[in-house]
Amino acid sequence: MRLTELERRHGGFYVPAYAIKVGGDDVLRDLFLAVTSVSVDLKEKAAGHFSFTVANAFDWRVRQFVATRRATRVDLLDLFRFGSTVEIGLGYGDVSSLVPLLTGVLTEITTDFRAGATPELTISGYDDLYPLTVGCRTQHWEDKPDSVAVRDLAHAHGVGTDVRPTSPVKQRIDQNNQTDMAFLGTLAASNGATFYERRRKLYFGPRQNELSEAVELEWGQGLLSFRPEASLARQVGAVKVYGRSASTGEALIGQARRGQESGRDTRARSGGDRVATALARDPVLNLPAAVRTQAEADARAKAVLEERAEAFLTGSGESIGLPELLPDTNVGVEGLGPAFSKTYYVSQASHRVDGGGYRTTFQVQETTI
Repeated sequence: MRLTELERRHGGFYVPAYAIKVGGDDVLRDLFLAVTSVSVDLKEKAAGHFSFTVANAFDWRVRQFVATRRATRVDLLDLFRFGSTVEIGLGYGDVSSLVPLLTGVLTEITTDFRAGATPELTISGYDDLYPLTVGCRTQHWEDKPDSVAVRDLAHAHGVGTDVRPTSPVKQRIDQNNQTDMAFLGTLAASNGATFYERRRKLYFGPRQNELSEAVELEWGQGLLSFRPEASLARQVGAVKVYGRSASTGEALIGQARRGQESGRDTRARSGGDRVATALARDPVLNLPAAVRTQAEADARAKAVLEERAEAFLTGSGESIGLPELLPDTNVGVEGLGPAFSKTYYVSQASHRVDGGGYRTTFQVQETTI
């Protein structure tokens, strides 16, 4: 979507707006608290993080952080209880139209008592994936695909799911004294998948790097800064994964080669293509892996090739505040010359509103240049 279209949608980007609800109470409109800054940090393969700072809420007479709800005094440390549900929306204009960027749980309270200054409260936490980061478990699944294990992990914590089916069916899937989040990372790596929470559902599946751009930006027009970096450091021409068949004991070799990267621009060259040219040969990455079938070995080789390819062209940028910029979306960047003006995959986006207005910083990846 072009910036001009987003400008009409967001009223010219003139009036940044945010809404924060804690336990059902609107912090600004029900409790009349002064929030000086709010940030939402979203990253694939991790729990989203939020933070907001409340000023002028310390009552020097009673030495408490307080607010008023319908003429009743509220102890903020009681309201901001650990485990409280927090919902944060960012955007422009009418707050009632804001779509929540994050819904999660309060996990941290910070303040600072200094001479000559009024204490502030900073409230932080994570999205609904936070419970998956706490505690380790050992369990297994038999004759199931990885996607079933993912659904079971999410449902055990009451998290809704948008899990895309994976293949092949595996004879055994083992979680060995890992947090559920770390185990999700293992399953994602095995399948070349990504995961994150959005709209209170865990998405697990292929990167959506072949969709059209969620936002189109031009340097100097919405795009404030952009720093791309291309590196051959981790690039390979092929990946071979070695395992052994669980049924016959025979050796297995899974293979993936440059050209199989998903979402690649066919008009450009990948890191694998360029390292092969630079070295006048195809460097091969050989890996042992706990794979039991040929299909598992091939899938693992493809996932490793994808992971290496995604590290070829990376970058960081800053734009005006755009709630549409989210992990697992694509951003079009123009005005940077023929090499770097292209579509990039967004892996991380941080949204912040403070005295300087609303800004979005983001991290990108791409396989070709």
